[in-house]
Amino acid sequence: MDLDSPSQDDSDVLSDLDMSSDEAPDFYGLSRQADEESDEDDEAFEEGGEVPEDDDEPIGLGDAFLGEVDVASESVNATLRKTHEASEDEAALGDVDEDSEDDDEVLRDVNEAPEEDDGDIKDTDGMLEDANEVSEVNSALEDADGAPEDADQALQDVEEALEVTNEAKDVLAVPAGGEAVRSVSSPSALTELSELSSLSSNVSSKATTPFDADASRGTSADQSAPRAVPVHQTSFYQNEVERLTFNVRPKASIPRNISSQRYAAECIWAAESSRLNPFALHPEEYLLFRHHISHAQVTTYLNIRNGILRQWMTRPSVNVTRQAAIGCANARWFDAASVCYDWLVRRGYINFGCVQFADSKKAPNGDQQDAQRKRRTIVVLGAGISGLGCARQLEGLGTQYASQFHDQGEDPPRVIVLEGRSRVGGRVYSRELKTQSSEKNPQFEGKRLSAEMGGMIITGFDRGNPINILVRAQLGIPYHALTADTTIYDNNGKPVDMVRDLLVEKLYNDCLDRVSEFKHKSQPSKLIEGKRDLIEDGRDAPGDGSKTIMQAEEATAALPHAPPVSLQSVPEHVNMVPVSSDKVTGRVHTQPGVPATLKASEKAKLMGWDAKAGSTDSDNVDLNDAVNQEGATLGSVLDYAVSQYKHLIDLTPQDFRLFNWHVANLEYSNATNLHRLSLPLWDIDAGNEWEGHHTMIVGGYQSVARGLVHCPEPLDVRTNFPVKSIKYRTEALNNGPAIIECEDGTVVEADTVVCTIPLGVLKQNSITFDPPLPTWKTGVVGRLGFGILNKVVLIYDKIFWEPDRHIFGVLRDPPNRHSTNQKDYGVNRGRFFQWFNVSNTTGVPCLIALMAGDAGFETEHSSNDILVAEATEILRGVFGSDVPYPVEAMVTRWGSDRFARGSYSSASPEMQPDDYDVMARPIGNLFFAGEHTIGTHPATVHGAYMSGLRAASEVLEAMLGPIEVPTPLVLPKDSLLLQKRQESAKDPRKALLEAYELEVWHHLQSHIGHRPVRPSKPPGNAYMLFSRDKFEEARKLCEENRKPGRTKSAPNEVRVMTSKMWKNASPDERKPYEDQATENKKAYAEALLRHTEESEKWDRQAIALRAAYEKENPKPVDDEKLTPDEGPGPKHRRVRPVSYAEDRGEDRN
Repeated sequence: MDLDSPSQDDSDVLSDLDMSSDEAPDFYGLSRQADEESDEDDEAFEEGGEVPEDDDEPIGLGDAFLGEVDVASESVNATLRKTHEASEDEAALGDVDEDSEDDDEVLRDVNEAPEEDDGDIKDTDGMLEDANEVSEVNSALEDADGAPEDADQALQDVEEALEVTNEAKDVLAVPAGGEAVRSVSSPSALTELSELSSLSSNVSSKATTPFDADASRGTSADQSAPRAVPVHQTSFYQNEVERLTFNVRPKASIPRNISSQRYAAECIWAAESSRLNPFALHPEEYLLFRHHISHAQVTTYLNIRNGILRQWMTRPSVNVTRQAAIGCANARWFDAASVCYDWLVRRGYINFGCVQFADSKKAPNGDQQDAQRKRRTIVVLGAGISGLGCARQLEGLGTQYASQFHDQGEDPPRVIVLEGRSRVGGRVYSRELKTQSSEKNPQFEGKRLSAEMGGMIITGFDRGNPINILVRAQLGIPYHALTADTTIYDNNGKPVDMVRDLLVEKLYNDCLDRVSEFKHKSQPSKLIEGKRDLIEDGRDAPGDGSKTIMQAEEATAALPHAPPVSLQSVPEHVNMVPVSSDKVTGRVHTQPGVPATLKASEKAKLMGWDAKAGSTDSDNVDLNDAVNQEGATLGSVLDYAVSQYKHLIDLTPQDFRLFNWHVANLEYSNATNLHRLSLPLWDIDAGNEWEGHHTMIVGGYQSVARGLVHCPEPLDVRTNFPVKSIKYRTEALNNGPAIIECEDGTVVEADTVVCTIPLGVLKQNSITFDPPLPTWKTGVVGRLGFGILNKVVLIYDKIFWEPDRHIFGVLRDPPNRHSTNQKDYGVNRGRFFQWFNVSNTTGVPCLIALMAGDAGFETEHSSNDILVAEATEILRGVFGSDVPYPVEAMVTRWGSDRFARGSYSSASPEMQPDDYDVMARPIGNLFFAGEHTIGTHPATVHGAYMSGLRAASEVLEAMLGPIEVPTPLVLPKDSLLLQKRQESAKDPRKALLEAYELEVWHHLQSHIGHRPVRPSKPPGNAYMLFSRDKFEEARKLCEENRKPGRTKSAPNEVRVMTSKMWKNASPDERKPYEDQATENKKAYAEALLRHTEESEKWDRQAIALRAAYEKENPKPVDDEKLTPDEGPGPKHRRVRPVSYAEDRGEDRN
């Protein structure tokens, strides 16, 4: 989005968003606590309200509702397992040679054709094909039904063996509602479940590795050997957990005074404003829920997740409570909503930043209790945005998970931030001005005046920038929007012709487009989507489906020629090609497309260039020679591209000056010369840009850092603590707590350390790590680039430039000012090339000139006087000889700052695709954060903050373990209703008996684990295998034979064609498929027999263990003393599920 174009109008969904500064603290008052600059800073920068109550708090239903969900879930677990085993047994013991429902489902999935349009309905041939469809396919299936009888005999043997286990199942049945289930194959057991609720996971809890939250982790194609880099594993779910009890009215958090469509629109907006796809699972959500919900249930889950995000986005100054989050779901989805809430909180999508915790209460006599519990210490190294963001998030997580820490016998950890400087903010530094200008802005009266030495621009608030929440919603800091209207002045001081400027900019973008053809192509993450139309209407899915996502993927992977699970639901790679450049930040705007689609001569004409004499329409720019050269970089290939264009169009020295102004702007965004950037990875973060106007903070960006320190309560920040050494604990060597030693000998012990030390300092090896960092970590430290961008800040008494323009540019000459050799322009092009008018944010007339590329490095060795004199000469050439010397000037030298050693990271030529992710991976109790650890948003303030959120999540998981997911996650519809009806008249003796049975069940599981899971049934039909294999061939035949005028396939057209092909196939052609079907049946019979043997063994052990347990622990109540009246009541009739578009029959309009 162009900066000067209006942002999307969100007035419909933003009406409830409270982003006024009335509730926010007075940050000008806070900013008066001006920090004293340290000696190190002087070396690098030398001179020349009350929280409103929550109206949406869920309403509890009283004690009568307490315990309803967890009691139901305890009885459902066993019943659910037996029900599925019974249904599978009945399906398996039927006629094996008849096509099962699974086979039909596969055929429908494989051969489903697109819907036809209205014109196709009138097609007589299409109607005849539809009429003959059933008979054709059924005939094919009958022909395929000639499997040998040995497979049938094997299954009959298994059927007889399964009967042996009935007695054991009777003994081991866990009662539901106080009465044991006597036969798992009885009709009552089978009808207990209406549809799939949430199947028990067939996989035990184990660590799984998440996909990156915002980037894929591919490896470069030229990587010769895999690196020994340990993968940070995260356990996403645990099956055997205690089910929580929620005193919440179903869907209590969904407002009734707006329509379902508006509510859905607000939920979608909230998800998009949180960096999440409102219509699809995040890769981590997929890993978390794939064992527990079906594809059909994804829609309902996304409605709940988006609803929780809506609660957060409508009032980000106060935390969303678990009760409020659960109020977005109906009763059977309470557990799923709770798990979703945990994921959103832990990953920093909600309840982050300077948030007030309305539900945080200290226990009475808390100090005495705290003294009896241990308390771990987390030390965060660095008080920059990443370090402060991490520390603030850890404090918030400690508050929200205090009860879990108490369950472990400890208090929430204390968080200490150690900072080497005398101030906070790191590379976000708003230095106080000494000058009081005669043209001082009245709105700054009595307030601190400052200019930005480092991070300066917020690159859009929309589409998920977390700085949006901090600045606008929580801290209420004023900001000023920038416009991209830029006047570029030539070396003679006159503005460049706008037509020529646009012409050269198009040429620059086309060269980048051609270079982007050689970018690294990473594999997209899985895309598990819900039903978009239902989500947009605020409605849940009507059914629950029949298989969990995992089961459906594994069933698909078992089919011939089917992709493995890892490649299913993976969208095609989308190329992002450059289309324009951002004049404010230098970053390249990209959009999906195909690079270099037109020949260079043709593209030059379309751009408006006149072809050079002698050139032809077939002339093109071939970059392969430049790409294949050893040590090729973005700079070398881009130089080659513009040099090739010299042979096609006439380029003047002014054109080269203009072209290199854009190159300097790109060097500004990367803080280095383009010849130090990787050709395939230089824009690894493409596609992750925010939307909305670029802005600057009035009074200084450092106000955000101070806000993180002080709001809502002060952090424990210890400045003037330069770190000398870090002793940490590795997984292989448990050598006690971490020890951080200061340069003056002060020592701080910690259980966990979060290192946000800048990459430039790590490259200097000025801090000792004990043990030394492993080679996989030091390797990436060496490979990542870390450049320098410097500024010259000039303060004046009066404004002599255009006051309404925020930016202007100046073209720079090469040493040979008339040169048309691209290589001559690298030295000077970034020297004072862009100027920012920041008077509206500093409070006094102020200009900031950028020193990018090679000029940024040269600034480190240039004197202040020479730089100010050069700047003044440039300004006089543009605005006249009356331009005075500044009354105050400052020059940054970030490379000389020993606490930074540079500005921000970049993709050096040696970088590998996953280096940012490797940089983020922890080592034992040593964690990492900073802009150099996030590949989706590197070299940015918001990226630094997001890395702090990620590190805080990793630390919490290391302390409390992964998110616990109960099984079943989604309770069956009928079972919950049945349990609710029985709840009011429940006998206490039954409750004791149920609790006893649950103890017995846990006792059995602790000794012999879960009962063996029945093997999944593979495809056992020859025609089904044939149709899958011949699908593409049949589809092509349909397209070839389709009559003119029919643009779409008729329903099941491909399926009919495969049935014809099967009927016409010879016995020799059919034989491989028949053999494969027979082999599948045999393999399934053998697997089923093994399952029977293992189940019998498990049952015998369980009977013996139960008898021994009952002998040592007698039942509290005798079963026979319970009267029949106390048994389960009649089954509830099935009810229509309530969707988001309805509210129990009440009008929501």
